[in-house]
Amino acid sequence: MSIKKEALSGVKWTTISAIANGVCAIIRISILTRFLDISDFGLMAIVLFILSFTSLFIDLGMTAAILHKKDISIHERSSLYWLSILFSFILFALVIFITPLLSRWYSELELLNILPIMGINLIISSVGRQFRTLEQKELNFSFISKVDVFTALIILTTSYFFAVHDFGVYSLVYSTLLGSAFRSILFLYVGLKKYSLKLHFSFFDVRSFFKIGMFNTGGQVINYFNKEIDILIVGKVFGIETLGIYSLAKQLVFRPTGVINPIITTVAIPIFSKIQNDVSLLKESYLKLLNIISSINIPVYLLVIIFANPLIEILYGSDYLVMEQLVRILCFYMIFIMLRNPMGTLTIATGRTDLEFYWTSFTFLLMPIAMLFGSFYSIEMIAIFMTITMML
Repeated sequence: MSIKKEALSGVKWTTISAIANGVCAIIRISILTRFLDISDFGLMAIVLFILSFTSLFIDLGMTAAILHKKDISIHERSSLYWLSILFSFILFALVIFITPLLSRWYSELELLNILPIMGINLIISSVGRQFRTLEQKELNFSFISKVDVFTALIILTTSYFFAVHDFGVYSLVYSTLLGSAFRSILFLYVGLKKYSLKLHFSFFDVRSFFKIGMFNTGGQVINYFNKEIDILIVGKVFGIETLGIYSLAKQLVFRPTGVINPIITTVAIPIFSKIQNDVSLLKESYLKLLNIISSINIPVYLLVIIFANPLIEILYGSDYLVMEQLVRILCFYMIFIMLRNPMGTLTIATGRTDLEFYWTSFTFLLMPIAMLFGSFYSIEMIAIFMTITMML
């Protein structure tokens, strides 16, 4: 199959997956807003911030290195796999350690229970992570998409079950763990049959992956703080309930880019890796990618800005209409995020993750300052300052 046909097939399957996941996520939140307190979403925003941040370190950026490097031996893969498993346990222990500190910082005792339970997901997700990456490298998006769709359905149905039976915030916790376990076990089962794995570890095997991996991890960490540090600031300055409103508004606005961009970029990374030595073709392909993403995202965000009021009422209910102006401001912020998002496809495909690291380091000097200025006024002003900084 030619690269063009592989790309079209990949786009088809990732589109199916992204739409199914997006719809399930929207339905899930719409259901849970009818059963859970606003503060529950604030608690989960803090938990997900911590766990998403720590998960960036699980494989030390080796996923990007695997996608970039063309030929990888079984000894290299095995060493990378066991290194990832080791780090998942280390990170879980770190989460246990910092949980009391976070609970005191936010004056929320419930974090003492939720965070350690959700922390188990760090270990669960590491079990199948490498095999998912190998399937992506082989452009097997049909299988990946099917697994993701079934996972989304499991999370949706179990969320509803737990919510109806008055599990409260734990409806979010348990459904997430069950979905993650299903995904990881399935990738592990298929991966062991297809790629095999050895009880082998050597630092020499992973040494060549570290430069790409470490820069990629560094860039991801700083970029993550750029995008998510507002969660920490809003939670501390305005309280958990306001954070719940802010988090739901942010989830709503991030949804279009979260659905649309991965459809294209997930396929683009392995494709760009295959043509990384043809600079002219790479440039042309990247500009086409940016054009497609912009042409879809910008009209979608303009529609959200115009119809924010009825959209919020339909999805969340009339109690959440207070987030209307916040949603509109964050739409402008997301347009600029959307434009820079595809840059990662180039840096990973060409092995130049160092460039992305330097760029995100520069932006990290500005974003927290902007958020702190906004926090003196309101959550809407935080969003305005974030938008101005991202535009610059």
